[in-house]
Amino acid sequence: MTARPTDLRRVRAFVFDVDGTLILSDNPSWTGAIPLPGAVELLAWLRAHGYPFALFTSGSTELPQTYAARLRSAGLHLEDWQVVTTGVTAAEIIATEYPGRSVYVLGEEGTRAPLRARGISLVEGEDARRAGVVLVGWSRALTYDQLDTACCAVWNGADLLVTSGARAFVSKRGLQPGWSWSIALAIAETTGKEPRVVGKPSVAALRAVGRLLGVEPRELAVVGDDPDLELRMGREAGALTIQVRTGRGTAAIDTPVSGDLVVSGVDELLTLLQNTPTKEGTADR
Repeated sequence: MTARPTDLRRVRAFVFDVDGTLILSDNPSWTGAIPLPGAVELLAWLRAHGYPFALFTSGSTELPQTYAARLRSAGLHLEDWQVVTTGVTAAEIIATEYPGRSVYVLGEEGTRAPLRARGISLVEGEDARRAGVVLVGWSRALTYDQLDTACCAVWNGADLLVTSGARAFVSKRGLQPGWSWSIALAIAETTGKEPRVVGKPSVAALRAVGRLLGVEPRELAVVGDDPDLELRMGREAGALTIQVRTGRGTAAIDTPVSGDLVVSGVDELLTLLQNTPTKEGTADR
């Protein structure tokens, strides 16, 4: 599949994966993050040329402003609101599609705070066993009692949601297992209830990001390295998908091609944008 610069002409805004696309880091909290080649320059070019963009991450342990501060420390210039976590998309989906239901959270403050900000009731203890929704996020402190409560709530009729469908993520150490999805599968195997993903690769989650940017999914370019997550999400939503060969592409040489456009990295994407004809038929130089 060959990258075609003219395909970029219909794009009004960009949604980026982070790990393996724009940065490599030590862990899912992005400590020790280093930008991949072209990442700093690409975001600066988009800002200078008036393209809205957001960074959509499967991370759910921290608040968006915390993630954004770490990315700024790594040299990426962006505002707090431009980091969209799965806690944010989960809160929007629960508020709009499960109104009035209480939620039991297996996760940390990055998952809980966006729910509270939307006025969603969070429950613990015995009340959690009668929750209307169980939401699984990332939590290294998960205990058996919490797992027991989550399963009991699902057996009592709660819907099971999970912030990420990522089976693995890319770090400086290579691939590491996705914790949220692993726990959700354990609950699903125990209860027989299939989990619904409210982060990547959920089309509903991408629509929520699009609303934040003020565009429809078909006007977006979704840029990422994982065929099963952001690229699948973008394709199913009707967005232009741009696959980078960093991240998962580096960790697994046989990573399948699934993007509408395929580039070696975001540095090549920047070059394509700089040479894409405008509506008047000229290129940006």
